[in-house]
Amino acid sequence: MVPSPSEPVPAVVVGNLSLDDPAEPFTRRSWRYRARMALRSARELIGDDPFFLPVVLRATPTGTVRRLTDRTELVIEGYPRSGNTFAFFAVRRAAGDGIVLSSHVHTPSAVKAATALRIPTLLVVREPRAAVISLLIAAPHVPFHRAILEWTHHHREVWPYRDRFVTATFEQVTQDLGEVTRRVNERFGTSFPCFDPTPDNVEAVFAAIEHNHQVLHGGTENVVPRPSAARRAEREWLEEQLAAPHLSALLDEAAAVYAGYEALASR
Repeated sequence: MVPSPSEPVPAVVVGNLSLDDPAEPFTRRSWRYRARMALRSARELIGDDPFFLPVVLRATPTGTVRRLTDRTELVIEGYPRSGNTFAFFAVRRAAGDGIVLSSHVHTPSAVKAATALRIPTLLVVREPRAAVISLLIAAPHVPFHRAILEWTHHHREVWPYRDRFVTATFEQVTQDLGEVTRRVNERFGTSFPCFDPTPDNVEAVFAAIEHNHQVLHGGTENVVPRPSAARRAEREWLEEQLAAPHLSALLDEAAAVYAGYEALASR
C-alpha cells in the first residue's frame, strides 16, 4: 500500500479544473470523491499481490478479459497513462486481431503473475512528471502527492522482476515500437510482427483507440489516451502546480527510480 506523505499537504488551490472545480463530479466535498478514493485505496492495498489479481480483475470494468490463460501470448503493462494503449493497439495492428494480449490491469500483481507464468511481458514506463500530469487530467479526484507516490510505489514493486520482462519507455513505444518488438522477440524467442509506423498504420491505431474510448467512456476528452489540444491548458496548469517546493522531494525520488528503468530500456 502506498504510504502517506511525511509532511502535510497544502490546501487545494480553489478554481482549478482537476481538483476543485464545482462542475467536477468528484469534488473533495462529495460522497463520490470519498467513494472513489476508498476504492482506489482498496485496489492499491491488494494490487501488489498476484493472489488477489482475480479480485482486481473482477472489480474492473471488462477486467476479466485481461486474465492470464494458457492462450495469452503477450502481456503489455505499465502505470496508467504510460503508453499502454498505443502499444496494445499497435501490436494488434501489426499482428492481427487474433493475437491474445493482456493489458491495462495497471497493478504490479499483473506483471508479477505474468513473469511467474513465463509469459512474454513488455513493461512500458513513462517519465514520472509526464505520467502524473496525464493521470491527474484523466483522474482529477487524485491528489498530486498521492499520484507521485503511486507512480514510485508501482515501479519499485516490479523492479525486482526486471530480468523477466522487456522495458520500453513511452518515447520508444510511441516512436519506434518495431524496435521494441524486436527486443521482445529476441528476449523471449517469439516472432511477433513489428509495427511499421506509416501514416496509415498510425492513423489506424488512433482510430482504434478512439473507437475503444467511445465504447468504454463515451468520448470524455479528459480520459482518451491520445494527444489532445483541448487538454493543453490543463496540462500547463498542472506543470505549474507540480513545480511547488513541497512536491520536489517526491518528484526527485520518482526521477531516481525512473533513471533505473531508462537504463534498462537503453540496453
